[in-house]
Amino acid sequence: MPLQTYRSKRDFSRTREPSAGGKRGGRRFVVQLHHASHRHYDFRLELDGALKSWAVPKGPSLDPTVKRLAVEVEDHPLAYATFEGDIAEGNYGAGHVDIFDSGTWEAEGSARAGLEAGELKFTLHGAILRGSWVLVRTRRRGGKPQWLLIKHRDAFARAAEADDFLDRRSDRPRATKRLPAKPAAAARQRRAAAPPSPEELPGSVPQRITTAAFKAELCKPADKPPRGSHWLHEPKWDGYRLLAAVAGGKVRLWSRNGIEWTGRLPAIARAIAGLGLRSARLDGEIIVLDDGRDSFNALQERLAGDNGADILYMLFDVIHADGRSFAEVPLLARKAWLAALLAAHPDPLLRYSEHEVGHGPALFAQAAANGLEGLVSKRIDSVYRGARNGDWVKSKARLSDEFIVVGFTEPKGHRRGLGALLLAKPHGRGLRYAGRVGTGIGNERLRMLRRRLDASVIDDAPVPTERMARADLDGAHWVTPELVVEVYFQGVGNRGLLRQPAFKALREDKSRADVAPDTVGHPAARRSGQSARTPRAERKNSAMANSRIEISHPQRLVYAETGRTKQDVADYYRAVAPWLLAEIEGRPLSIVRCPDGVGEGCFFQKHATRGIGKHVHGVMIREKSGRNRYLCIDDVEGLLELVQMNALEFHPWGARSAAPERADRMVFDLDPGPGASWGEVKRAARRLHRQLDSVGLQAFLRTSGGKGLHLVVPLKPSVEWDAVKAFARAVAEAMVKLDPERFVSVADKSRRKGRIFIDWLRNAHGATSIASYSLRARESAGVAMPIAWEDLARVRKPDQFTLKNALSWIDRRAADPWAAIARIEQSLPDLDAL
Repeated sequence: MPLQTYRSKRDFSRTREPSAGGKRGGRRFVVQLHHASHRHYDFRLELDGALKSWAVPKGPSLDPTVKRLAVEVEDHPLAYATFEGDIAEGNYGAGHVDIFDSGTWEAEGSARAGLEAGELKFTLHGAILRGSWVLVRTRRRGGKPQWLLIKHRDAFARAAEADDFLDRRSDRPRATKRLPAKPAAAARQRRAAAPPSPEELPGSVPQRITTAAFKAELCKPADKPPRGSHWLHEPKWDGYRLLAAVAGGKVRLWSRNGIEWTGRLPAIARAIAGLGLRSARLDGEIIVLDDGRDSFNALQERLAGDNGADILYMLFDVIHADGRSFAEVPLLARKAWLAALLAAHPDPLLRYSEHEVGHGPALFAQAAANGLEGLVSKRIDSVYRGARNGDWVKSKARLSDEFIVVGFTEPKGHRRGLGALLLAKPHGRGLRYAGRVGTGIGNERLRMLRRRLDASVIDDAPVPTERMARADLDGAHWVTPELVVEVYFQGVGNRGLLRQPAFKALREDKSRADVAPDTVGHPAARRSGQSARTPRAERKNSAMANSRIEISHPQRLVYAETGRTKQDVADYYRAVAPWLLAEIEGRPLSIVRCPDGVGEGCFFQKHATRGIGKHVHGVMIREKSGRNRYLCIDDVEGLLELVQMNALEFHPWGARSAAPERADRMVFDLDPGPGASWGEVKRAARRLHRQLDSVGLQAFLRTSGGKGLHLVVPLKPSVEWDAVKAFARAVAEAMVKLDPERFVSVADKSRRKGRIFIDWLRNAHGATSIASYSLRARESAGVAMPIAWEDLARVRKPDQFTLKNALSWIDRRAADPWAAIARIEQSLPDLDAL
C-alpha cells in the first residue's frame, strides 16, 4: 500500500505522528501496543522503504498452537518505527502508542514473493519476539486482507502471550525497547551496553594464552533435567560444538576434539574478530536454521556446500577475555558478560544462547512438546574445568546416542547403497554389538556411506557376534570401526539391542574415542525393568536434603480421627515426592486446601495467588472469561510450599503446561452408585480394560482414594481436547450398551442405584483428576494409589491405601506399576472401532 493512504487519513498539523522520514536498509521490525478505540497491537516489517503493517487484535503469541488474526493495514513511514506517545482525540487512531518490541528481521527467501503468494516466512531478532514466524493470508472476506500470524516451533517458542509481558496495573510494556533514530544514538547505546572491563569481573585472574585448542567443558547425560533454582537451562542445540581462541587479534576455530575448523568457517572467524577482543576463549555451537528450527542435517549439507544457508554461532560461554581468565568466575557472571559483549557488537552470525533459571522439568516438557532436542542444564555457580564433572548435564527429549559403525548389509528391493549399518559400543577393552539401523537414511547418504565403507572393509568381525540375528550375520560386510553415527531409539530390548532405531546423523566431528560406553543397557536408556522402589530411609533423607521448606504449626491436627498432623502430611509428601512429581510437574494444577483440617472449611484452588510460595509459579491458561494464571510446580520445594499452605489434594490436568490445549492423558473414573459392591467395581475395571485393549489402547490403573478406580490412558502424541472428550464419551456409552444393568454414562444420581457411573467428563479443557499418590481430604486419609493389574485382586476395599500404610505398600512392591506410562506411544483409534 502506498504512503498516500497513510497520509490521507491524518492531519499532520494536529498529530505528532511522522508524515515521512526514516533511514532505509535496516531491516527493522517493530510491534506497537495501541490503546485506540479498540485496543490492539500493530506489527510492522521494513520492506521497500516503508513499514508493511498489520493490526493484531490480541497481539503476537509465542505459542505455536495459537494462530493470531492480523489485519493488513496501510503502509507506514519508516520513521514510525520509533513513534511513541499520544495521538490526540479527533485524529485517526486516537489513543496512546507504546513500543512493545523492536529489532531486526530477515525473510526466508524472497519477502516480496512471500507476500504475493500469501505466505511470508521470516525470523525476528527482538528482545521478546525471536526465532521463526509466518504470516499466512486467509480467504476470509472483509474490507481489508486478513492474515494469520503464527510462531513456528523452535527454541524460542513457549506458552506465552504478548499480554504476559505487560505491567498488569498500567497495561503497558514493562520495558520499552527503542530503535535508535540516529547512528550517534545507536553508538551511545552500544557503549552503554558494553561489558565491564575483564579486570572488574570478580574471580578473573591474569592469563596468557595462544590460539591453540583448549579442553571443553562436557555434559553428563541425564534422564531428565535437575530441579531447583541453582540450575540454569539452555536449549540443546542440534549442531556441532565449536571453540574459538583469539590471541594477538588472530582467530582460530576448533572442534571439541581439537580439529581446526577456521578454514571451513571463515565468516564465523571474521565475526569473532569483529568483537574487538585482543585475546579470548569462547564456547558455543554452530547451527543452521531450516524452516526456523536448528537442523543437524541442514548443517551437514551446508558444510558440504549443498545449500547456502547461514551458519550461526550460538555462544553460551566465555572462558577468557583480554588477558584475563574467567574459568573461576561463576557461570551466571560469565554469561552476563558474554551477553553484554554480543549486545555491544551485534553480528547476525553470532547469537547469544539464552537460558532460564529453575523450572527445569517444565522447560523440558515444553521442549519435548515443541519437538526440540532437549535441554542442557548447568549449575549457576559452576566454574569452567574442561571436564565432565556433573556441573553440566544434558537431557534429551528424544532418546539418541552415538555408535561406532562396524559393518553393513546389502540393500534389498529398490533400495540403493546399503541395507543397514551395523553398530557397536565400547565395552571393556573392545566393542559390543548394539544393533542395526536402516530407517531414516536418505538415498544420497546411502550411496555416500557405501563409498566410504567400501574403502575400509575387513575380513574379520570386530565385535562378538552371538547377539546378532542370523540374517544379518550371514550378509554382514565388516569394516574398520572408526565411523561414528548418531541414532534415535526407543530403549533397549532384553538382548541389549536397540529398539526402533532411526538414523539421525553422521558425526564427522566425533571419533571412536569420543563414543561413550555407558548409555546402551544403562537404566536411563532401558527405562524399563528397573526397580522403582527406593528404600524409605534413603528416599526420605534425599528429599529432606533437597528441601529446606519450613512447616509451620507442625502439630496442628489435620486428620482428627486418626491423630495425623500437618507434620505427618509433610513427611508423607516428602517421601513420595519422586513419584508424585512425575505426575504433576509441568502441568496446570488444582489443589484442595484445608487450613483447619479435613471437614472444616476445605476449599478448591486453581489460580496462583501472591504469596503462595516462591517455588510455586503460574502458567497462563485460556478460560471462558479470558486468561488466568494457574498453579504449577516443578520440584519438591514447590510441593512442600503448597503443603505448608495446607494443601492436601493435588489434581493435575491431563495436559502439559506447555500445550494446555492438547491432552496427553485420558481418564475414566469408575464411580459406584448406592448398592454397587467393591467387587463389581473391580470387575467393571477389568471389563473396561479389555475393551480399551481391544482397540489398541493400554490403560494404567489406580485407586481413587475414595470409592472407585481410575483407568488412565496415556496419549502420545497429544490430542486436542474435543477429540479426547468425544472418544471417552463414546467408550462410556458403548459400555452402557453392552451392559445397561451394570453401567451408566450420565451423572444423574436417580439412575445410578446399583450401577457404576463411567465418568468420562474429566476429559475436557480445564478438567482435572486426582494425582497418583495424592492424599484425600477425608477422615479416612485415603491415598490414590497406582497399582498393577495383577495386584487388583489383592485390593480388598476401596480405601485400602491410607496415610498410615501407603509407604509400606510402596516399599514392598517389586517395581513402579506406572514406570512405562511416559514411554507409551499410542493414538486414539477411529470411533468406528468401538
